[in-house]
Amino acid sequence: MSIAISSSAAEIMADPRRLLEDMRAGRVITLPDLDYTIAPTAIVMLSDDEIDNEAGDMVSLTKADTGIDNTLFASTKGYVSERHGPRIKIAVDPPNRLTAGGKGASMSIHDYNIKGEHIPSELADQVKRFIDLNREALLAYWDGQIATREFLRRVRPI
Repeated sequence: MSIAISSSAAEIMADPRRLLEDMRAGRVITLPDLDYTIAPTAIVMLSDDEIDNEAGDMVSLTKADTGIDNTLFASTKGYVSERHGPRIKIAVDPPNRLTAGGKGASMSIHDYNIKGEHIPSELADQVKRFIDLNREALLAYWDGQIATREFLRRVRPI
C-alpha cells in the first residue's frame, strides 16, 4: 500500500530533498498544479551532494512558448555554475518531457555546443534560432535577475 502525498511544484522546488525522501519511502506524489503524478518507480537515486549541486529553478518551455515541437528547459545557474555555463536542455525521447531513462541533450547559450544525445540538425537549428531570439531573457533568468514569471513573459517563439 502506498500513501499519496499532495504537493505543489513550488514546494518541491523549495525542498527537493523532501520529494526524494517521499519517493524512497514508496509514497505517490501528486502535483495538482501540474496535473502530474510521480510514482515511486520513477525514483532516480541521487546523493545528498547531487541534490545540493542541482538546486535551482527550471522551467519547461513547450511549443506554444518556443515554436519548437520538442520541449526545452531553461534554468537558473543554481549551484551548477562551476560545471557548465548557461544552456538550454532539450527533450529528445520522449520529446515532450525529461524523464528518468529518457534521452535529452543540452545546448550552450553562448556557443551552441551540444552535449548528450544526438539531435537532428533541423532541431539544432531551431534551438539556435530560439536562443538568438531570447538570449537576453535566457541569460537574465540564468543569472537569477528575473523570476520565472517574468522570464515566461519575455520569451518569444521562433
